[in-house]
Amino acid sequence: MECIQSVAPLTVDLVPIAPVRDGECGTPGPVLLRSLGSKDRVTLNPPLLINCPMVVALYRWLDEAVQPAAREAFGSPVSTLVGSSYACRSVYNLPNGHLSQHAFANALDLPMFILADGRKVDFTHGWGPTQRDLMAAAKTKKTSAAALKVASGQQKADSGNNVAVTDVVKVSTSQAPNKGQREGQATAPVVDPATTAEAKFLRLVQRRACEIFSTVLGPEANDVHRTHLHLDLQDRNSVNVCK
Repeated sequence: MECIQSVAPLTVDLVPIAPVRDGECGTPGPVLLRSLGSKDRVTLNPPLLINCPMVVALYRWLDEAVQPAAREAFGSPVSTLVGSSYACRSVYNLPNGHLSQHAFANALDLPMFILADGRKVDFTHGWGPTQRDLMAAAKTKKTSAAALKVASGQQKADSGNNVAVTDVVKVSTSQAPNKGQREGQATAPVVDPATTAEAKFLRLVQRRACEIFSTVLGPEANDVHRTHLHLDLQDRNSVNVCK
């Protein structure tokens, strides 16, 4: 009853279900959430098995952050959330790990938003490069440049000593200026993936989620969350987790 009373002021389509108990997993007041909102109704695909505090938090996040951001970025509101919820498992499915908030119907994983006009915005393709990606690319570039410099120096030394060079370091033509560039012709600018409408939208809703949920883990957190946004309401005595 407390659960139902907490969501009574909201426009939601949900079905109260019997308490869930599976070993140490479960929750006393679960609901099956089908949709939220009226004017900009958001369908859950599939319906989510979560507790009522998560329903309230999700409703607030959609109303205050997601829908305004979607209208500004795409000119269309979100109509469907694709996600997953309850699962009796440990964090990262580790054999000896402690139970995930998913095990208490207190968490969501959201990989994709579907807009009212049919467009799909997902974390896998829309987020753009993470800081890990950029650091790895910079490290690779630095290593390649160092190897090329060493090889070039060795070739000069061999040439100076009149020694035949048998090992030739070949540089990819993609790394060298093409004919048009050599002649000063303009080239198409390289677009930073993190500046696209999709990337800006996903980063904005992730940041706003940190104001509502106690745990928010996205692509920047680690490779496990590269494809989705994890949201939960774990009771924390310390500062909330926002990555």
